[in-house]
Amino acid sequence: MDIEVKRLDRNMSEAYLSFFDDRAFSDGSAEKGCYCVWHHWTEEHERERSLMPESERPYRKRNYARELIQNGRLNGFAAFCDNQIVGFCNSDTKDNYFRLSRENHPDSWKDLNKNDKVLAIVCFIVAPDMRRRGIAKALLDYACQYAGGNGYDYVEGYPPKGEFTVKDCGGSASMYIEHGFDIIDIPNGIIARKKVNNL
Repeated sequence: MDIEVKRLDRNMSEAYLSFFDDRAFSDGSAEKGCYCVWHHWTEEHERERSLMPESERPYRKRNYARELIQNGRLNGFAAFCDNQIVGFCNSDTKDNYFRLSRENHPDSWKDLNKNDKVLAIVCFIVAPDMRRRGIAKALLDYACQYAGGNGYDYVEGYPPKGEFTVKDCGGSASMYIEHGFDIIDIPNGIIARKKVNNL
């Protein structure tokens, strides 16, 4: 099985939407319909969606995902197999995530300097039929290499503090530890953080 990881770009928007429509949650997961926009989704977005006709609401996040990709605001890395996306890692400069801003999540900035550039990894999604094949690890490897070549000081992930299950989109703490990340305790959770050796 050949897996190729690529940085998400505007030309992949339809492949991305198809992955979330048909494959990402083909096991019937309750997360179906998320389109991985939660870290950009504000209370105002939710209010606007609540005012839409009920038949249109399920498409709001889908359309927002397309808009974010086209505007270069939904970023990350896609794993391809046989020219189809089989996994996605939502990753971007930490400052670009509404929910991880210094104002909204100050605890996550513990021990960081004001000018530190952090590549945040907020989510891994692997198609159910492709799990346990190393795809999340390949995405994490790629993210770390990308950070090293693009001037980042740290890479961060947000695994669950307790036992990992497939519903935990942040990846497992053990995966980060295997990649040389430190685990940092913060109120209500943990952060996996790694200093980048810039290339």
